[in-house]
Amino acid sequence: MTDLVLVVAVFLSVSLVVAGLLLTVFSPRTAALGRLEKSAGGQMVEQAPKNTGLKDDFMWVMGRVGRLVVRKDKIREIQANLIKADLMMRAEEYIGMIILIVIGAYAAVFLLTGSILFGILGAGIGLIMPGIVVNSKKKKRSQAMTEHLPEALNILSNGLRAGFSFTQALSVVVREMEGPLTVEFSRTLRENRLGKPMDEALNDMLGRIENEDLEMLIIALLIQRQVGGNLAEVLDSIAHTIRERVRIKGEIRTLTAEGRISAIILSVAPVAMAVIISILNPGYMVTLIEEPVGIIMIVAAVIMQIIGILVLRKMVAIEV
Repeated sequence: MTDLVLVVAVFLSVSLVVAGLLLTVFSPRTAALGRLEKSAGGQMVEQAPKNTGLKDDFMWVMGRVGRLVVRKDKIREIQANLIKADLMMRAEEYIGMIILIVIGAYAAVFLLTGSILFGILGAGIGLIMPGIVVNSKKKKRSQAMTEHLPEALNILSNGLRAGFSFTQALSVVVREMEGPLTVEFSRTLRENRLGKPMDEALNDMLGRIENEDLEMLIIALLIQRQVGGNLAEVLDSIAHTIRERVRIKGEIRTLTAEGRISAIILSVAPVAMAVIISILNPGYMVTLIEEPVGIIMIVAAVIMQIIGILVLRKMVAIEV
């Protein structure tokens, strides 16, 4: 318990020190940068943060750090990924937070263990964890969209049969339903009402989502708007296809549950055993950490573990 408290304390201390240093370095430039951006063309791309609190100042500094270390094309790619995960954060801030997490994780693990190797491993975990969180939120958002999509298509097709236009039927969906799907439809309607053509608004929605079923719907809508046809029947057909896909995916998930559980157990067991042995008998693991042969064995075990996880994931990943 004492070790855990020490790790948390060291991580928070290092994070606060790094954040303080960054604020000290960048804060004096804030006012001058704002004046320069105001005078350059009369419009500001990004203003220096106002006096709205330490959180805003901190996030602004994280954004400046991220902008310094990553190319603009990579920033656009990361921003698109954050939008798909529905995270209200700029890509530069996200990159800055990752840098802070990596530094804090390395310092905490290194000060606790005294091993550069374990410090690097801790930094690696800190590097990949934000991406895992983003992908997890993106996956949950996509699943929520898929769950609500058949019902939304039924409302759309019934509205079209009742004589509504596509925009009016979409407004009914926004009014009657909730969730991330409704948020995207609402944004599309708002853009259309502000003067953007519906085709362009639907294309923009394609860039904000990562869901095969919704992408199929949008592409079908775009084609139908160009070539014509009975849109209500098209929507009914898409709804039926999505329901069948969801049913088949559920059956596949049930049949592959054993393989997925095996992958989880095989992934967690070695790490859990190492932690338990280190707690019960710390001297037992010292040779493995300090000797070159032991370090080579650890690296080889990690590589084989990763290969095994990838193989098991490939075995249970069945595309529908």
